[in-house]
Amino acid sequence: MSGIFMKNKRYYLFALIVFLCASVNTQAQTLSQLIKAADEKFEAADYYAASLYYKDALKKNDENVELNFKLAESLRGFNNYEGASEVYGRVLKLDKAGKYPLAGFWLGEMLRSTCICKTDEAEKQLKRFKNKYHKKDFYSAKAQQEIEACIWVGEHQQINDTIEIQHLGKEVNTENSEFNPIPVFPDKIQFSSLRNISDDKKKENYLARIYNQNPNPEKSYMPNGADPNFNVANGAFSPDSKRFYFTQCEQKNGVPGRCDIYVSLYYNYKWMPAEKLSVNDSLATNTQPAIGYNTKGNEVLFFSSDRAGGQGGMDIWYSNLSGDRMNYSEPINLGPKVNTLGNEVTPFYDINNNKLFFSSDWYYGFGGYDIFETTGENTNWTEPRNLLQPINTPQNDLYYTIAFDNSKTYLSSNRKGSYFIKSETCCNDIYAYNSKKMIKRNTDTYIEAPKDTTPVAIKTDTPTTHIDTVAVIAVKPFQPEKTIETGLTKIRKTLPVLYFHNDEPDCCNLRDTTSLDYKETYEAYSGLYYKYQREFSKGLRNAEKDSAEKEVRTFFAQKVDQGFYNLVAFSSQLLDLLRSGSKVEVTIKGYCSPLNFSEYNIKLGYRRVASLKNYFNHYQDGILLPYLANGSLILKSVSFGKETAPKDISDKLQDLRNSVYNPRAALERRVEIISVELK
Repeated sequence: MSGIFMKNKRYYLFALIVFLCASVNTQAQTLSQLIKAADEKFEAADYYAASLYYKDALKKNDENVELNFKLAESLRGFNNYEGASEVYGRVLKLDKAGKYPLAGFWLGEMLRSTCICKTDEAEKQLKRFKNKYHKKDFYSAKAQQEIEACIWVGEHQQINDTIEIQHLGKEVNTENSEFNPIPVFPDKIQFSSLRNISDDKKKENYLARIYNQNPNPEKSYMPNGADPNFNVANGAFSPDSKRFYFTQCEQKNGVPGRCDIYVSLYYNYKWMPAEKLSVNDSLATNTQPAIGYNTKGNEVLFFSSDRAGGQGGMDIWYSNLSGDRMNYSEPINLGPKVNTLGNEVTPFYDINNNKLFFSSDWYYGFGGYDIFETTGENTNWTEPRNLLQPINTPQNDLYYTIAFDNSKTYLSSNRKGSYFIKSETCCNDIYAYNSKKMIKRNTDTYIEAPKDTTPVAIKTDTPTTHIDTVAVIAVKPFQPEKTIETGLTKIRKTLPVLYFHNDEPDCCNLRDTTSLDYKETYEAYSGLYYKYQREFSKGLRNAEKDSAEKEVRTFFAQKVDQGFYNLVAFSSQLLDLLRSGSKVEVTIKGYCSPLNFSEYNIKLGYRRVASLKNYFNHYQDGILLPYLANGSLILKSVSFGKETAPKDISDKLQDLRNSVYNPRAALERRVEIISVELK
C-alpha cells in the first residue's frame, strides 16, 4: 500500500485524528522552498498545512503533475473528499505518461466518500482504473470490492426512518475529533478527543485525552499511571466497572506511533496504577479494547491490532480472561469471517444481546468505514451484517457503543453535519440515537465515583461493595415538551453570524437571488485569508504590521470560521427541533458594507440571504426539504443596506485597504439568523 494509505490507517488505531491545521505563511517563497515546506508538513502528518503549501506552489506551476498528486494526497489526508476528488481528476488529465495510476483508484474512493449521489460516477471511475491497472495487488482487489459495493449501494439506499441520529452538540463535540463514547451516566458519556492541551499560546500541543461530559465535575480523566506525554484514549470499563482499559500511543515529533493497551484496577476506593497488558505486541499497534463474554459466561477481551498473522491491515483479535481476571490467554485472530484484507477496527460487544459490533472499510458499504454486527465466539462468527442508513453514511462511521440498559446507542462519525476546521468531513463528532428497546432491571444502578476517580457505570443488578461512598443518580422519564423547550433554548444560543467577501455572492448585479450556497461562498472567502492579511498590512512595518496581521487572523478565526462552525451546529439542532414535530420560523437578516449605493446593497443583502437558504436546501443532501415543503420550516428574510454600517467605515473605491480588507469593514458584510420561533 502507498505510504499515505498506511499512515492514515495508523491514525485510526486510536482515533480518527484531525490533522493539525497549522497557520502557515506561504507568501514570497520560491517554488523549491514551497515544495520543501509542503513535503516536511506532509511527513509530519500535518496534511492541511501541506495542502496550503502545495496550492501556493501550483500557482507558480499549475500543470506540474507531481505537485497536483501531492496536493490530492494532502487533501485526502484530512478527509477533504470533494477537494481531493477534484485534484485527482486533474492529475488524470495531466498525467499523460501514466506515472500516477493510483490517482484513478483514489478518485473513485473519494467520490464514494463524498455522497451516495456520486456512487454511479465512482463505479465508472473504478472500472476505468481496473481496466488500466494490470497489477494483482491490494489496489486491484480493493477496486473490485468497491465496484461490487457500488452495486450493493444501489440496492440498499432505503433509510430506516425509525432511527433518528442526533448530533450531541457543543457539550461534547468540538471542531477537533471526538470519538470512543463510553456510557457512564443516564444520557451521559465519557469520550476521547484530540485537543490542544498546552497553556502556552505560542506552542500548541495536540494530544488525545479522555474527557467527561457533565455532570461530572472534572473536565478530563487521566488514568492513574498513564504517561502525560503520550496519547491516552479509547477507554472501556469491565462489566463490573472495577477495571478500566485504555490505549496509550507513542508520540514522536508530533506524529502518533504504535499503541499499547493498559488496565487500571479499582481497589479500596481508588484506581490503582495502570499496567500494560500481556496481550500487547511490541512490533505492532494494539488498541480499542472491549470486554465481552463467551457462551460459558467467561470474560473475553476484544481489541484491534495490525500484528503479524492477521488477514490484512488492522484486524480484531480476542484473548480469554481467567483466574482473577488479570490472566490473559495468547491473542487469537477472529478469523476470515470477520477480518479481511482491509481494516476492521473499534470492536464493541453488546452483553445484553450477545452481539459483536465493529467497523470495516472492506465489506460492502456506503463508503469509508461502515458499522457491522455479527454473533458467535472464538473464530466462529456469522456473516457480518451492515447496519445500513442512517447509522452508516458515505463517510467514516465507527465506535458503535450501546448503553448498558439498551436505551441509547452512540457512534463517532465525520459525516456531514459534524463540526470541522477546514473541510466539511475532516473531523469526527459523537452522535446518538434512542433504541426504544430499554431493558428493565430490578435496579438500574448508576453510580458516580469519588471526585478523584473516573465516573463508574454499574451494569449489574447488585450494587458493588463501594456503592455507599457515592451518590445514586436516578433516570428521569422522557418529557417531550421539556425536550422541545430545551432544544429551543439550545438553538437560540448558537444563532450563527455568517460573513462574505466584498460584493459576493455573484458580484456586480442587481439580482436578489443566487444559485450558490453559503458553504461555497465560505470556502471561497476562507481561501482569501492570506490576501486579506497582505492587503491590510501593506505599507506597515514592525509592530504595526504584526498588529494588522493579527487583526485579520482574529477576524477569520473568530468570525468567518466560527460562523460556519456555528451554522453546522445550528443546522443539526434545527433538524432535531423539526423531528420533534415543531413548526419553526427562522428569521434571517442580510447586511452590507457601505461600498455601494443603497439599492445595490439591498439586493446584495438578499443574495446573501439566498445563499444561506440554498445551504439549508442542500443540507445533508436535502434532508430539510420536506419540512420546507409542508410548512414546518419557514425561512423569513429581511435585508438592510449601507444605512446600518458605522459612519466611519470607508466607502471609497480607491481605498480598498480600508473599504474591503479592513476587518471592521468586513464585519458589515454578513448575514445573521436573528431569531428562531415556534409557530
